[in-house]
Formats: sequence, structure tokens, C-alpha cells
Amino acid sequence: MPRMPKLKINFEYEKKKKEKLIKIPKAHTLNLGRVRSIVLLILIGLFIYLSYVLILANATAYKNKTLQQTVATLNQRINQENAGTTSYNPLVNQYMTQFLKIYYSPSSDDSDGRTKQLTQYLASNLTLPNTDKNTDLKLVSSTLNGIFTVDTVKTAQYNLTVEANKKQSQLTVNIPYQQNNENLTVTGLPYAANPINSVSHVGQSRLANTGKTLNSEQTTTKVTKFTKQFAQKYVSSSTKDMAFLMTDPVGLDGAVDLVSLDDSSMKVSGTSKNPIVTATMTVKVHDSDITQVQTIRLYLKQQASTYFVTKFIQA
Repeated sequence: MPRMPKLKINFEYEKKKKEKLIKIPKAHTLNLGRVRSIVLLILIGLFIYLSYVLILANATAYKNKTLQQTVATLNQRINQENAGTTSYNPLVNQYMTQFLKIYYSPSSDDSDGRTKQLTQYLASNLTLPNTDKNTDLKLVSSTLNGIFTVDTVKTAQYNLTVEANKKQSQLTVNIPYQQNNENLTVTGLPYAANPINSVSHVGQSRLANTGKTLNSEQTTTKVTKFTKQFAQKYVSSSTKDMAFLMTDPVGLDGAVDLVSLDDSSMKVSGTSKNPIVTATMTVKVHDSDITQVQTIRLYLKQQASTYFVTKFIQA
């Protein structure tokens, strides 16, 4: 019997491992349209911001310029008001009276004592002349004429009566000085000067300028009527009551009586809605025969059928 070949069957098999898929990252692509929009928005924002900053800078510069002009105007007014204006100051008068008494009363036998006293009044770099030490003088009286400015320096002027060799003489002197609150210092030796003459034309009438006359007869008639009513109420009413007619109320509360208001002197200018009226009225002190003529000016604002006084000036 023939042999059959032996067959070997291998039931074992190798499990194949599944290969993992390699994930390829997605490529980030830029949307050019979107980028352009973002850049454009940024540029627009910068433009708006820079424009805002520029506007603020211009506004600040304008305000600074306006403030500088205002300060300059105020300084000019202050200088104009201070220049040449006489005034009275008790502290200065007391200080100068003592100084003049020592300065114009030298004695040949006590020159050192006089110099020591004057040193307290004079500026530290101001020296006394040697020529006045050997003269016997006596200050009889001193009268303050006024305090004013000379070349921006405060100056006190005095009329003096000085006695020398039993003979009295009149002398007017100016004394330059500086003041810091209550402290004063003589910054220049007294010098002979012309007496102050306060009579002069240094300004114009406060109510001289009335502007162009208003041609509206209707407005003029209404303003004239209101002015007469206002004048009567002004002299008879209290300040509290005048608040219904004025921005800054004031009333004489019957201290004087209205005698008349001159129609011929009344002048109306400005506009129909904001007229300005200048008038002359005569008043009499209550319960007396004392009369006084005075000029008033009303700055009016139309309110319905009447007016309201926004500014009131008297002269």
C-alpha cells in the first residue's frame, strides 16, 4: 500500500497591524479681502484719532491765545488805572512822616545817631550824602499830597515846612518807595518836585457814547414809556422789589422822590430787541428841598410787551 505524503497545516497567522493614518495639518490661508478691510479700518481709526488730537490742540492753542489777550488787556487796564492815580494810605503816611521828621532834622552834634536811625528806612544800597550832616534843620510840618507812580515806581509826595536859621520855607518833595504788605522801604532820597495838580482831562464822560440812534419810532415810544415807569419804581422801591425788573437789582426805597425825567435828553440806540436808553432825571431828597440831576443808562432786553434791564449805569 503506497504511503500518502504528510501535510502540515499551520493554523497560526500573523495579525497585521493596522497602519495609523498620518494627519496632515490644514494649511492656514489668508483672506486678502478681509486683511484689506482690517488694515483700512485701522487707518481710518488712526485718521480719526489724529484729527481729534489736532482739533484739541487747535482749541487749546486758541484758548491760550484768548487767555493771553485777556491777561494783557487786564494788565493794561490796571496800569492805566494805577498810573497817575492819587490815593491815601494811612500806613504809608505814618511811615513817611517818621522818616521825614528824621531826614529833615539833622543836627551837627548827633550826625551818627541820625544816620543810624535813617538806615532803618533806607534801602541797603542807598547812602546818605555827606553835605547834610553839618546843617541844622527842623521839620515844622509835613502834609501828604498823594501817592502815585513815577516810571512804575511808587512815589509819595509831601508838602513840607522846613525851618533853617529861624526862617521857614515851603518845599514839595517826592519820595520813591517799595512796599511788601506792611513792610516799606525808601528806595530813593527825597527830591524837589512840582506839586500834584489833580485837575486835568484824562478821560471822557462815562455815558458819552450812546451809539447809533434807533430809527424805529414804535420801539422808541415803548422804550420811553418803560424808562419813565422804571425811574419811578427805582426811586420808590426796595432792592428786593426791583429783582422783577433787573438782572442786578437796586432800589432807593423812597430815599429820594422823582421830580422829572427829561424827554428831550432821552436817547435810544441798540436794536429793537435789545435797546439802550440814556436819560437825565431830576430827583429830590425825601422831605427836603435838596434836588439833584443825574444821568442813567439802561441796557434792555425785550420780554413780550415790556422790557427787562440787563445792565444799569448811573453817572
